[in-house]
Amino acid sequence: MFSYTGGFSSYALKGGARSVVSLDSSQSAVEMACRNAGLLDAAHKHTGLTEDAFDYLKKMPEGFDLVVLDPPAFVKSPRSRHRAVQAYKRINAWAMKAMPSSSTLLTFSCSQHLGRELFASTVRAAAIESGREVRLLQHLQQSVDHPSRMEHPEGEYLKGLLLHLK
Repeated sequence: MFSYTGGFSSYALKGGARSVVSLDSSQSAVEMACRNAGLLDAAHKHTGLTEDAFDYLKKMPEGFDLVVLDPPAFVKSPRSRHRAVQAYKRINAWAMKAMPSSSTLLTFSCSQHLGRELFASTVRAAAIESGREVRLLQHLQQSVDHPSRMEHPEGEYLKGLLLHLK
């Protein structure tokens, strides 16, 4: 979801995924994701969909054993935090409801105005709402080649969770 040019999709294809769906609202981004799959000689395993992720998640077909939610920054300013938290909760709950047992969810936020704890709490609320047993496997963050300054905590904007759904 929110695949943009298919970075996660390319890694999944390179890693041996049987099939991958890249979904983004931008037609040009989806076309680039399809071209990238072709560069990996994996176009036959890749499907590109141009659609609003919120609409798709409401009716997402069951069966995806791995879902990556990597939306753009929903929180553009501290004032938009509440609405953005609700959006993060919705997309995560919808994905969790549609995913089969023993599946994996990677969920991310790149919003600098949403702290790590609030993001984790929001995803926790989504798990409760979904009625699923969800296990936290790992907290994720930007790599060491993307450091942030200690006096600027907003520089630690990228956060993610690796989750297992029972």
